[in-house]
Amino acid sequence: MQSTVLPKISADSLTEIFNTLKSIYEAENITPDRREYITSAVKKYGYLPYPHIKALEELTPAETIAGIEEKLKINSTFSDNGFCFDEDRISPVKRAGFTDASWSKTEQHNIKLVNLAGLGNGNISNETGKFIDWLKQLLVLPSGNLEKGVLSTTMYLIPFHPREFGCAYLPTSSDVSTNLCDKKIKENLGFSAKQQVQLFIMLTQLAGHPVMYDVLPQTGRFSKIVLTNPHVARWFDTKSLIEKLEQKTGIIAENLKQSHNSNEVNQAAELISNALRGNYQDIPEYLKEIAEKIDSELDKMRKIFSEEMLKKENQEIISHRAKQIINAKVGTEVQEEKDIHNHGEIIGELINSGLWPAPGGAWCSSGIPVFNKMSEGAGYPTFKHYDHENSDVTHFANLDCQTPYYFVYLESGEYNEKVIEFFINFLKKIRSDYNFDGFRIDHIDHIVDAYSETKEGI
Repeated sequence: MQSTVLPKISADSLTEIFNTLKSIYEAENITPDRREYITSAVKKYGYLPYPHIKALEELTPAETIAGIEEKLKINSTFSDNGFCFDEDRISPVKRAGFTDASWSKTEQHNIKLVNLAGLGNGNISNETGKFIDWLKQLLVLPSGNLEKGVLSTTMYLIPFHPREFGCAYLPTSSDVSTNLCDKKIKENLGFSAKQQVQLFIMLTQLAGHPVMYDVLPQTGRFSKIVLTNPHVARWFDTKSLIEKLEQKTGIIAENLKQSHNSNEVNQAAELISNALRGNYQDIPEYLKEIAEKIDSELDKMRKIFSEEMLKKENQEIISHRAKQIINAKVGTEVQEEKDIHNHGEIIGELINSGLWPAPGGAWCSSGIPVFNKMSEGAGYPTFKHYDHENSDVTHFANLDCQTPYYFVYLESGEYNEKVIEFFINFLKKIRSDYNFDGFRIDHIDHIVDAYSETKEGI
């Protein structure tokens, strides 16, 4: 079958796709006893009351599809061996007559967090969950009570994009991860990973379940989103910062020579300067006191220089530089993520230029992340984080490799309307592509701000 555009699809086309699924998994070979057992349970409960692992281990793909078909019939979206729905009423929320978000807050309504990649059987394979595993989750997802206005359990999907460091909350692009692609579905239906996710979401909704998506106020450090739209991130020019900090190290050292041995001060200052560039060396015991004094004074400058660099006027200059580098490496004006055909090379060029997107904060930090020094070997920049009492809370930070969106000019509290507009359009695109019934905005403490709460409790 030729690739089809999802989710804009007719009932007849979906019937053809569903029949192909039955053929792929030899639905005709289900024994009458098993078919009766599964369909009777679904008729009785509205779903198959199995834990997901039991469904993975016990149900064949054919039995799974038979159960799904029964679930579709209960929801009046499948009848006489075919789908029956209006294309603008695929959503169970719309079919139930809701015009606002009250369905999500109805007493007894359940929401199930689902990671598509994690739906495989980890007892027998390290493979990510694939399409048939997703259908097994759909089959065992509890139904609701429409007579009482309670929709069936909402499937709340965490991000299914390609990941950095294996973390769903560090997407490298807005594509669907190719690790989710079911080869059998690809071979027989011609569906990409994205189309497989779209098909699954559509079947989930037609089986009565709203689908909600976890929206991120951040992206992966050098994601295609950032490279296509450098203005959505804050940027650090680490080369410039290191040069300024080295100059200040020299000034601090000169002042210390008034009260300490000059040779020892020079040695300590050299070790500090080397560390800024990622060349770490053990500090001898007799130099530790001097080195600590230099580094303590340097911390004050780290904050000042970092805050200055993250101001609006400097960010406009740096993001423009980043865009020029990206366009030059691609060879044309980058408009869309698909224009990024040499992702790794672009990242390498930005790093060589000292340009790194600014990370978020620790969960309890306030204000900006503060550039500290390069990691050992100069592979990446390291940052310090402080709370509103100026205490160092760097040990609480574990996502310095993420890039929060530049929603607010921190020095003024003014909204960055251009980035907000980008984000809204990004959500509209996701909504259009997958027909989600709702979004949940992920934890906003990832976004650096002056305070999580004012003294007045605001």
